[in-house]
Amino acid sequence: MSTTDVKELRVNASENSKRIMYLAKEFLLNSDLLDVVSGTNGAPIAARAAESLVRLNYVTYEDIKTDTSISEGRRRTRFIIRLRKTSDFKKLYEENEVNRKHAIEEREKTQELKTDKTQEK
Repeated sequence: MSTTDVKELRVNASENSKRIMYLAKEFLLNSDLLDVVSGTNGAPIAARAAESLVRLNYVTYEDIKTDTSISEGRRRTRFIIRLRKTSDFKKLYEENEVNRKHAIEEREKTQELKTDKTQEK
């Protein structure tokens, strides 16, 4: 995979930072670099997700910048965080997937028990 192949993940203000983290990891499975891009309202979510991924050692910061342009008489600001996956990315991703699948199974079992108890009444 070429290091010049940069994927782009757009973040809206209505997004959840955990969902952005999940999507970023999925994008990085096939690329070394990822640009997390948002407008001004989505910037806090993008920054929170990127910081969490850095703290968990999935990625490192490659670049952080803003880009302002005028479109139809209005100023448009883009916040761009470029992330590079670490050498530990694959190992961490696989460990997390095992844990995630286990948690989903546990939730389903708990839900089934609640449904069974409700039907018994």
